[in-house]
Amino acid sequence: MQKISAVSISIITAVTFWLLVPAHAAAPTTTTTATVFARPTPDAVRTTTTTTTTTVPPLPSRVSSDDSQRCPQFEQAFADHGLLPVQVFSYIAWRESRCRPLAINARWDSAGNIIWTLNRNGTYDSGLLQINSSWKTVTRKVCGGSIELLLTLDCNLRVARYLLDNGGLGHWSM
Repeated sequence: MQKISAVSISIITAVTFWLLVPAHAAAPTTTTTATVFARPTPDAVRTTTTTTTTTVPPLPSRVSSDDSQRCPQFEQAFADHGLLPVQVFSYIAWRESRCRPLAINARWDSAGNIIWTLNRNGTYDSGLLQINSSWKTVTRKVCGGSIELLLTLDCNLRVARYLLDNGGLGHWSM
């Protein structure tokens, strides 16, 4: 039997990142498969090489490139909830709450009435990604409870994912 050598062609795409992107923060991927034979004979050995290329969208111009303006302790949670690119949500968490999951931008009196809020329309923002209180119906639908659930990390990130899927980053003035 004649020895057949197979030639494998691999397509390699280099992506230059503007900062280090953790593997869990990868954006959608494209897979390319190439098969080449040395000689087209019945005994030819087929070699298949699969290469995965990751395409990462550029960061919005308002996102700081300063790594100190991030919340790295939550980046895995952002990725787990599909909040991509992770760097953007890490920056939003830093900008909105300074990485504090229990942050609220309002004050109440002893009777439970809002006496101060940053928002001119009387609403307030809660949690790590500062989800606005106007999303109470969405919070009920997504998390199964009241607006106070936005102070839990899981609910805050689930509602953030809903907002991302239904309007994009504009919910955070990006």
